[in-house]
Amino acid sequence: MRLLNLFIISTFIMLTSCASKESSTSGQTLIGKSNIQIEGNRMTPEALWAMGRIGGMSISPDGKQIVYTVAYYSVPENKSNREVFIINADGSNNRQITHTPFSENGVVWIKEGSKIAFLSGENGSSQLWEMNPEGTNKRQLTNTDGDVEGFSFSPDGKKLLFVSQVKTVKSTGERYPDLPKASGILVTDLMYKHWDEWVTTAPHPFMADFDGSSVANIIDLLEGEPYECPMKP
Repeated sequence: MRLLNLFIISTFIMLTSCASKESSTSGQTLIGKSNIQIEGNRMTPEALWAMGRIGGMSISPDGKQIVYTVAYYSVPENKSNREVFIINADGSNNRQITHTPFSENGVVWIKEGSKIAFLSGENGSSQLWEMNPEGTNKRQLTNTDGDVEGFSFSPDGKKLLFVSQVKTVKSTGERYPDLPKASGILVTDLMYKHWDEWVTTAPHPFMADFDGSSVANIIDLLEGEPYECPMKP
């Protein structure tokens, strides 16, 4: 039952954080809302790409506000960027609280609604951050070696479950030290259902203590295992 619960929670984390997989700019170009005009009542591909796409959302503990993300796209740059919005539950006072090129995503209310947790690549990799509901006082909470792909807090806010990639397959150069420049792929067996890409990492769930400002005692719950948790959809 514990393994089943872990799988369900990890799958939920992955589904709610798919936005972090979208292509986003790491430079200073800010991709935002487009002002494209529909002419002749024709819905063109350019018009569709100009529309913002609503992503993950979270309702505040008091049920009065909703935080959500919107992804904007640039066809010429082949990139996207997500911004965070807050709206009252009755549909009033919709406002944008982030204006950055770092594609914030995975938003959720924490600390009894006084903070919003989210993922951002502002410092070079996807890490967990928090900010005030007004978008102020941003602060980084994690500094893991790899990207944080999704997260979930325990009900009491003292534990953090997050997903990060772990290396599971040695490269040919690592298998054969006398061939350090070898780039070929050696396949001796495959799963009964394999995909269209060669991967050397797998998502693992990690558990950590959270004191309100930083994480500690990080544990890989599948340490030493080659399996994915959660699995790709």
